[in-house]
Amino acid sequence: MEDDNSKPVPILDQDEKDPTLIFGTASFLNDISSDMIAPIWPNFLYSYLGLSFLLVGFIDGLALTLTSLSKLGAGYASDRTGRRKPFITGGYFLSMISRIGFALSTGFITITISKAMDRLGKMRGPPRDAVVASHTSEKTRGRAFGVLRAMDSAGALVGAIITFFLFAYLGYIGIILLATVPAALSVIVIIVLIKEKRGKDVFKGVSFSGLNKNLKLFFVASTFFAIATFSYSFLILFSNDYYTPYQIPLLYILFTLTDAVSAYPFGRASDKVGRKPILILGFLFLAMTAAWAHIATDWLTVLPLFILFGLSAGALTPVQTTLVADLVEEERRASLIGAFQMIVGVVALPAGIIIGYLWETFGALVAFDFSLILAFIAALFMLLIRIPKPSDSDQ
Repeated sequence: MEDDNSKPVPILDQDEKDPTLIFGTASFLNDISSDMIAPIWPNFLYSYLGLSFLLVGFIDGLALTLTSLSKLGAGYASDRTGRRKPFITGGYFLSMISRIGFALSTGFITITISKAMDRLGKMRGPPRDAVVASHTSEKTRGRAFGVLRAMDSAGALVGAIITFFLFAYLGYIGIILLATVPAALSVIVIIVLIKEKRGKDVFKGVSFSGLNKNLKLFFVASTFFAIATFSYSFLILFSNDYYTPYQIPLLYILFTLTDAVSAYPFGRASDKVGRKPILILGFLFLAMTAAWAHIATDWLTVLPLFILFGLSAGALTPVQTTLVADLVEEERRASLIGAFQMIVGVVALPAGIIIGYLWETFGALVAFDFSLILAFIAALFMLLIRIPKPSDSDQ
């Protein structure tokens, strides 16, 4: 992606005011929308549309892969053009439109196209994260991304609660259509409250040479972890034997509540003790989730699955992005955040297919054991990384 012959273009020069809370508000609203749908999504695919475990795994894996590709493209284009807001606004708009596509879907092809549109909306991530990173020092960056993740998860919690109370009255399609309302509000927040100014020329083309050695090792560890990661859909399908469809949103609420409550403390802790211990802990939480599946044999013992899974998400989501932002310079920060998210996302498609195949062919416990082994390998790779504690200034 080297572009040395091109004339540098201005990159975004943000106002001095920290936009983290504005982005957090938009994320809160969008996640209300997303997570009104999320608790019913696995059974919407499996029961309502009649898809197999393998196809559920394929759709969830494809969704993560498209998410990562859209983030890479948007990150590069954002750095290249010096614009952040169009990609952020466009991303929220695509997510809003996809809700209508879900409601109109009748089978595998139509739901896959609609899910692809929803995931392409994730293009908003790297440009948004680059703006937040530019307003924070290394010593406060984990806290800022923790705030974003906490507001994401709080929105997810509110959305899941809405679904719990209204699903019996509205059904699958009614809930999905209602979810377009907060999604539309998130678009309005960005359009009205985020202001963009152009500043000095800094873009010199994106090169992936000369990356920090520790960042390369982190890419490897995260790749193993991404292959190990199963989607929450499989946890919900695993729980269908112990909970009714109307009770399932409670499990999702438990997951999102754990994620929401833990994200900010984990992000803040990474500012104090370093990124590495928190990331290893997040990897091990996923391994423990997979191991606990052998113990979960009734409605009560299923609950720790969702707590452990929530702790893993709460630890990893803010801190992974923070570490990448720490280890690259500002002029290619959005591009490399996007590149990192692409690398871990591209493997999500084969990972989803593998886990779905193992589940359908050999049973759930074999699929969870596969995840357990690879998550542990990823944690071992993290031990090889040498990452200094955050300093008071940016790199």
